[in-house]
Amino acid sequence: MKNIICSFVLVLISLVGFAQESGEIPIPLSDPSKRAKLKVHINYGSISVKGTARKDILVKYSTGRDRDDDHDDDDDDDKRGGKGSKNGLKRIGGGTLDLEVSENANFVKVSSDSWNNKCNLILEVPNGTDMTLHTYNDGDIDISSITGEVELTNYNGEITAENISGSVVATTYNGEIRVTFDKITENAPMSFVTYNGDIDITFPATLKASLKMKTQQGEILTGFDVKLSSTAPVQKSDSKGGTYKVTLDEWVRGDVNGGGPEFIMRNYNGDILVRKK
Repeated sequence: MKNIICSFVLVLISLVGFAQESGEIPIPLSDPSKRAKLKVHINYGSISVKGTARKDILVKYSTGRDRDDDHDDDDDDDKRGGKGSKNGLKRIGGGTLDLEVSENANFVKVSSDSWNNKCNLILEVPNGTDMTLHTYNDGDIDISSITGEVELTNYNGEITAENISGSVVATTYNGEIRVTFDKITENAPMSFVTYNGDIDITFPATLKASLKMKTQQGEILTGFDVKLSSTAPVQKSDSKGGTYKVTLDEWVRGDVNGGGPEFIMRNYNGDILVRKK
């Protein structure tokens, strides 16, 4: 009979404001000899992930509270009748940070659902880790030295990925996207989409890809020899619901080193830069 080992680690943290502003949690993997998968979702704050030689995942967290704010609060408290008080009541706490970390069969999840209290995360992971990272408000995503499949989603902040070997899908609304590849996964399609900000991607010189690029208010620049295909607008018609509609959709398309998987790059305000390493 085969032995079945099931491992599950769950850590719940509720931080009382001002009592503890930072900490770290080491998360053991069920099988360190196999690839890990990481999923991080926070609503308010930044995410930084660095690939290392470690065999577990280290989660460092901070509330993002500015210590200068403490002094400002103290000044306000003094005006209210005493340091750390309000209307004669002593302050012993404030906003709280809820953070949940779990591990099951090398799949690590990190999440914070708070919209009011900023949660900044710094993670150290094994180099060979596939990951999905998402943050929504007032934070950047920054990863480095990762070998794997990477999906990055932001809304109000930048996305930076350096020394990546694998594939990347990066989407943000307000912020630049900067990615530097050491190697790319063969035949893996990728996309880089933002609304406000430059898209700046560096690929190895051996890149084989079919580029599909579009910017409304910017320029498209590249260090590669690109064989451009037709750039005339594509006419799309739709007659659903009894309404006939025609849309002109114009993209810059071209092949690098004979072509390959499709790489989509699209923004509205900003340039698109495709660099050769």
